[in-house]
Amino acid sequence: MVGVEIGTCTFHTLRHCFATRCIENGMDVKILQAILGHSTFSMTVDLYVDVMEETKREEMKKVAAAL
Repeated sequence: MVGVEIGTCTFHTLRHCFATRCIENGMDVKILQAILGHSTFSMTVDLYVDVMEETKREEMKKVAAAL
């Protein structure tokens, strides 16, 4: 197997990725907030959750289907 170099990865990079993927896979944000140890819901969402392009497309499909 050939190794893949990914460069420098910090703890906060991994944390950000973890939180974003949890949301994308349907984890309740309040549960994620507890796991990450944040005092507020908005801290969790504002700091660690990115909206990915594919996620936006999927959500817009749901809106279109409802119309």
